[in-house]
Amino acid sequence: MRAALVPVFFVALPGTLFILLVQGLRWYSGGPTPRPMAALGRVLRRGGSRWTGVLDGLERVGLLDRRRPEPVPTVLLVLELRRLAGEVRRIEADVQPHPAARIAAALAAYDHVLVQLCSRNEVPTPIGLLPLDPRDRVGLEAELVASGVDW
Repeated sequence: MRAALVPVFFVALPGTLFILLVQGLRWYSGGPTPRPMAALGRVLRRGGSRWTGVLDGLERVGLLDRRRPEPVPTVLLVLELRRLAGEVRRIEADVQPHPAARIAAALAAYDHVLVQLCSRNEVPTPIGLLPLDPRDRVGLEAELVASGVDW
């Protein structure tokens, strides 16, 4: 019986470790994900949704206390909106390449913060993808100023 384990110990085990090491290095250097790792990832993702339900149930009955992320304070949202407005003006005045793409990205970030600020101040927002229509953006800004938020 021991004689049968000698080839396994001296041949199969080092060979398997070598193959795993080569596959791991290839994956680490940007290659494709090894099949066993991909399968393990699929199983964990599938099971992850089940565990979130269990954790939510334990939290509801009081057996578990999870920390929820604190919302960003309104003051910080106002400061970020002011910074992004300055960024949009700076991009419009620059002569850097691809101004349309840069303005679109800055406006999308501005609109994202604007919608967050509106939801914080209970101002109704239009439903749709960002960036907002310029008319909607001006309307939201006017309603925020009317509700007492200034940037």
